[in-house]
Amino acid sequence: MPKNKKDAVLLLGRGPLFAAYIQGLINGFEEKYEVIVVDGSSVQYTGNHTRLEANYYTQNITFDMDEIKRVEKELDLNVYYSYSNYLYYGRLAQEANIRYDIYWLSKDQIAKQFYSSYIFFKKIFDEYNIVFAFHDTIDQVYSFVLEAFSKQMGFGFYHTFIIPGIFNNRLLNGTTRKVINAQYKYELSNNAPPTEKESKYIDQIISSFNESKPMMDYLKVRPTSLFNRFEVLGLLKNFNYLPYAIKRLKNRFYIKKRTKHFSVEKAGKYILYFFAHQPEAVTTSAAQEYVDQWKIIEELSIHAPSDISIVIKDHPFGYGWRGKDYFERILRLPNVSMAPVNYPGKELIRNAQAILTINGSVGLEAMMYGVPAFTLGDAWYSHPEYIPNLSSPVEILDKLSDNKIRESQQRDVLLAVYRSSVDFKVEYTPEITQEKVDSGIRLAQHMIKHSNFYFRRYEEIQAELQDAQ
Repeated sequence: MPKNKKDAVLLLGRGPLFAAYIQGLINGFEEKYEVIVVDGSSVQYTGNHTRLEANYYTQNITFDMDEIKRVEKELDLNVYYSYSNYLYYGRLAQEANIRYDIYWLSKDQIAKQFYSSYIFFKKIFDEYNIVFAFHDTIDQVYSFVLEAFSKQMGFGFYHTFIIPGIFNNRLLNGTTRKVINAQYKYELSNNAPPTEKESKYIDQIISSFNESKPMMDYLKVRPTSLFNRFEVLGLLKNFNYLPYAIKRLKNRFYIKKRTKHFSVEKAGKYILYFFAHQPEAVTTSAAQEYVDQWKIIEELSIHAPSDISIVIKDHPFGYGWRGKDYFERILRLPNVSMAPVNYPGKELIRNAQAILTINGSVGLEAMMYGVPAFTLGDAWYSHPEYIPNLSSPVEILDKLSDNKIRESQQRDVLLAVYRSSVDFKVEYTPEITQEKVDSGIRLAQHMIKHSNFYFRRYEEIQAELQDAQ
């Protein structure tokens, strides 16, 4: 490493969509740290930073498979695992009647992405002392490679995680493929009482759930009609998508027919499972063992006692992507029923015996209604005392009870979330640029203030916390 170099933070940009947030991060970090920005787009940033072109996939590099094998051992990361998110994407996209061929690359193409990313970051580490790396996604080869380096070198490696559901525009930083936040885990065990401002925030959240929880904005853009205007506009731009549109229409007719007579009264005592949207990184990167969600339901059905049924509900984002070929394998099971995609989630949750989710926000919503919830993918909010994470879906059957989540537990979780997250303008259109920049500044300031969490590996922090206990 060159002498007299300040510690550096590495920011991975991704073009215009996230540019204003990266600019805010530059503004927030530049006084205290050397800032390295990697971006392959035409976006230009201001302030004190070093710009590097993201050419990890376009470098003219020669290599052979013996060299790939050497790098795999050095990084403790296999080449196919680094591309696993897209290998899953391709298969899930094919099942979901959306374009899938773009994800299935050849062995040489995957190896080139892997090796080029390795060479690119290796040069950066030879020149800069990276103490923290930040990016806005977790599903690309270079992010897997960068995380592998962070494990070896011990620097913090975090990405944005927009907290959905009950927290409105707040952002929590996630680390590792499980989207875990070390500060949140710490705050849950910290007994410091809430301030007046924190208490007011918690009261507002609890009050909103006791009244009428509004639909989140991101759900409003995906209406659950048989054929919506967004799809019509898409077809007008590209008629090559017509076969997919026809399949989705058939799938929706099937789902409407299969859910026509559903009611919570007919379901009786039930475990509720909301399907995660796919293909998406929340399963293919963060919870790879649960990519095939139908297996979760099949396991529950086979092991459930005779007085417990399983209710499923598809994600509105993917309404019509999957139909009879997918759902019939589980709806043929005698104790499984499906709620319509537009059935009120609040009613489904409040009448459930328990909620099971991979890592979706429904687990938090269940907590707000006092309904026991369990996760499978080690969601960022899961915790043994509040919302336990299970190693198998069948474990939930031994944990069913009439116990409700106490308000004191709700307040503990809300307080921990508030302290470990920041106000963030979640908006990816070109407008309101300054609000996005301000969001990035707040995020940088938050991470500097809590650098003892963000500038180190999560595993190291957890080991220290366990030793302290």
